[in-house]
Amino acid sequence: MKPTILAGTLALGVLLWTGLAAADDVQGRVKAIEMTQKVITLDNGTRLFWTDDIPIADQLQSGDLVRVRFEERGGRFVLTEIEIVL
Repeated sequence: MKPTILAGTLALGVLLWTGLAAADDVQGRVKAIEMTQKVITLDNGTRLFWTDDIPIADQLQSGDLVRVRFEERGGRFVLTEIEIVL
């Protein structure tokens, strides 16, 4: 019983650690929006891909200052949150 609990605790710890380490925040101006590719490029060159879970198409415009949270997945930065900073 104890080895099972230890293994589960270690696995949970690794998942939490890697999940937290993979997330990142950045703030910048939107330089370009590629609707067909679902990519936002910020003024610092960061390219962020979004999924259908992130509704941005109607609200976001080139030049907007945004604060984003993203994760690296398969060599791409994928948006998990985006906020227009006023």
